[in-house]
Formats: sequence, structure tokens, C-alpha cells
Amino acid sequence: MHTDDASRSGPVLVVGGTGMLAGTVGGLVRAGLTVVVVARKPAGPGAFGDLGTGGGRLLTVAADYTRPLPFAAALRRVAARTGPFRQAVLWVHAHGRPHAYAAVADTLAEGASVLEVLGSGAAAPTAPAPSRPGALVRARYHAVVLGFTGREPHTRWLDHGEISAGVLAALRAPAGDGPYVVGRVRPWEDRP
Repeated sequence: MHTDDASRSGPVLVVGGTGMLAGTVGGLVRAGLTVVVVARKPAGPGAFGDLGTGGGRLLTVAADYTRPLPFAAALRRVAARTGPFRQAVLWVHAHGRPHAYAAVADTLAEGASVLEVLGSGAAAPTAPAPSRPGALVRARYHAVVLGFTGREPHTRWLDHGEISAGVLAALRAPAGDGPYVVGRVRPWEDRP
């Protein structure tokens, strides 16, 4: 998925963008895109860093994906205001995925791109390979797996800046055969 390919008229949806993905949101706004951030507790614009003067726009929406009906209604309201989403970046915990992704799918534009952010457990040797969620079957889909950094015995989990930079890089990268890995996940025994 390429952020450069996104239509300037279609917004980008980021679910879970006020914590570790705040830098991703700021980068997208600085690139001139309209970004809609949906989170349980939306942060003010200052949480996303300097938003620059690139013509981008930031909208924050309070909605909790663990409450399916209000979450879906909030997405429909914002999509009615901004137009369907051309891209989506989704950081949703496993227990909320089925209904959250169904709600997101209802607000995507035809041919939209979805980048699903997954924790390192998605790369565990016993884990199944990440696959497109059923609700997102009509979207162009790509997974990003968050790993760790450093060399044994001094490995550590990625910090928010590294995660945001990695997700922005994944948005610019051509889709590959497998998930895009931020940091590293091998050897698995090296993880913190």
C-alpha cells in the first residue's frame, strides 16, 4: 500500500492511533492527507507531534471497538461526513477484531487498502501466518508485524517512535508475499 497512491480526496482511517501509532498519524497528516483517528479516548492534536503545513487534516473520534454498535455507528457518521476511507491502519486487539473489522469494511471505498498492525506473537513459530480477515475480503490487505530490536542478550521491544516509523515505511512499501516486519522477529528465542 502506498500513501503516495492515496487519493487526496479520500480520508485515511486509523483505529488505535493515539498511543504507539500517534507518530504514524502525524506523518500522514504532514503528508497532506485527511486522517480520521478513532480511539476510546481521543488525544488532542498535540499528541501527534508537529502536524506541519502540508494541507493535511486531523479528525478525532471517540469510539470503543469493544462496543460494536456504537463503534459501527461512529464510523458510519464520520464516513458520511468525510467520504469513504481510501486507506485504513488498524491496531485492534484480537477480542475486538471480528466486529471492528466488519464496521470498518462498511465504510471503505472500493479498492481501499487496509494495513493491519499485529503484535510479535503473529510471528511465533507455532502461529499461523497472518491472513486477511474475512470482513476485509474486498480490500487490498497487508499485515505488519511488530518485532523487537537489539542483539542478544540486549534485545528490547520497539518504542513508539520505531513503531510509527516502521508503519509509515510499510505504508510506502510495495506489498510483498508475507507480512512486513518492523524490527525483527528471528531468531524467535532472542525476543525480550
